[in-house]
Amino acid sequence: MMGPVDLDAHLDRLARLLAAEREEERRRLDEARGRLPLREREARGLALADLEAVEEGGLAGRALVHYARAGGGELSGARIGPGSPVRVTLRREERPDEPQGIVASRSRARIGVAFDDAPPDWATEGRVVLELLPSPVTWERLSGGLRRLREEREGKRWHALLAGAPPRFLARPRGPAADGAALNPEQRAALDLADRAEDLALVHGPPGTGKTTVLVEIVRRAAARGEPVLACAPSNLAVDNLVERLAAAGVDAVRLGHPARVLPSVLSHTLEARVEEHEAARIAAELVARALRLRRDARKRKARRGPGRFSEARDAEREARALLAEARALEARAEADVLSRAPVVLATLTGLDAPPLAGRRFALAVVDEATQAVEPAALLALLRADRAVLAGDHLQLPPTVLSAEAQAGGLGTSLFERLWALHAAAGTPAGLTLLEQHRMDERIMRFPSEALYGGRLRAHPSVARHGLDGAPLLLVDTSGAGHEESTPEGSDSRQNEGEAELAAREVERLLAAGLAPSEVAVISPYDAQVQRLRQLLAARCQEGLEVDTVDGFQGREKEAVVVSLVRANAAGEVGFLADVRRMNVAITRARRKLVVVGDGATVARHPFYEAFLRHAQEAGAWASAWERG
Repeated sequence: MMGPVDLDAHLDRLARLLAAEREEERRRLDEARGRLPLREREARGLALADLEAVEEGGLAGRALVHYARAGGGELSGARIGPGSPVRVTLRREERPDEPQGIVASRSRARIGVAFDDAPPDWATEGRVVLELLPSPVTWERLSGGLRRLREEREGKRWHALLAGAPPRFLARPRGPAADGAALNPEQRAALDLADRAEDLALVHGPPGTGKTTVLVEIVRRAAARGEPVLACAPSNLAVDNLVERLAAAGVDAVRLGHPARVLPSVLSHTLEARVEEHEAARIAAELVARALRLRRDARKRKARRGPGRFSEARDAEREARALLAEARALEARAEADVLSRAPVVLATLTGLDAPPLAGRRFALAVVDEATQAVEPAALLALLRADRAVLAGDHLQLPPTVLSAEAQAGGLGTSLFERLWALHAAAGTPAGLTLLEQHRMDERIMRFPSEALYGGRLRAHPSVARHGLDGAPLLLVDTSGAGHEESTPEGSDSRQNEGEAELAAREVERLLAAGLAPSEVAVISPYDAQVQRLRQLLAARCQEGLEVDTVDGFQGREKEAVVVSLVRANAAGEVGFLADVRRMNVAITRARRKLVVVGDGATVARHPFYEAFLRHAQEAGAWASAWERG
């Protein structure tokens, strides 16, 4: 989409694509429950098995049940967290009265579920399973944002820009000129552009170029001028990174989001932590304690014999509900007071429509990792602010879109990417690109720079030649070694047993060369390969070594990274490796040593990988698996 758009038609299309994506998420969860064994659903984070109720209580008039693993132990089910809708089931029996609830809290060993009505006795008296359900909240917020963009004044003021009008900039920055002491030329120019933006500025940050550094300085300067700032990102991890960076810069910031979903290092910055110190919240806690005592008393009254016991229990329950309602009102008052005094508020994009932010507006919204957000999510930030700065890299991983229909229709194109392409084609750039990177040895940087960034990236002198052992790049080619890919039973992912063994040996070499396990990461595009690598390396390496998917490692870096490509087949099929943005992420995480293990005969059928193999050969960085075995 390279020219101006009919905005009404564009918003109609986004609404249809959101509906298709919502339906695909529901279908996949239903299919997983019907097709995959419980063990596999647990491995994918879709279920929690063998739980027992360990505590019952109340939460704002709802029944609250805390579950823990039978016999103790850490919980899995990575996709089940606060706000997730869940169903309580039995392992081997379907019940017509399976209760549905919302996860209210989660720790490493316990999970609390709130039910509108008290769950049946079997759901609290034996071992049960929690199954993840499709969440309507995210979709309702995204769809609601599209409606507000059409109907409300705050939305309509963005119409011209979203339809293709060029962004507007002041002649001079709002504050003093950028201090150049800690910024390179492009970073200073980006800061100047953001300070002059009347509506929108884009900061394109290739790997290692410090886009978050620029965003933190933009936020710091705006807050120092007394402007209320909203800082957000698509993921909790990216928001937590912003919190840590802002705190290090001396910026007072309040982080919205349930404490169970934030890093321990930022807990003190959460809204909940700040509210706990508020007098109204202390009173609310006392009211909750009284309400819970009343509910316990009501249960005891029901159990006793004699006339009037049920009416007395109902009176106690009614008083408990009133106390909980009063407590909630006090907590809301404390939240509003804390937020009104916060110079900077942080949240995920889909958390912007949570109740604490109702009606609140900001002078400036900044969005980090904006290229990983679907356009309706980024619009939620624009609707809250007078102007916005979006930062990201459309040549790295795009938004995650499950539906083939939604992907084909363009839901995977972020607002950043759409506007960047639109204005680049029109010759009216809306932002600028950071070009100096502070992460990779120049010999690791060279191929992605030439293949994707027009050869424009440059390595800062401090990193340009800091490679390990004089050979920072190594491609281990498994062609002819007989290491074929496979699909594990009950999975739709891929693994390659022989390649995993080779990758594990490369890790051992790095550790033998003196790197600490915490300085090394092993990544792969395929979750099944990640699981196999974790099994192999758990027995061989010390604690601290990270093994993850490429998608899970975006935004991260390590001294050394080993990449396992997995695909090896006679047909030359590369699957989603064909999206070279995933490979761009994979080969730009390493600071001093990058090792890529893959079947050249398979992946070289794709032009990007054929160019990578040729680059490695010309650089003297190619080796056969036979040599490395």
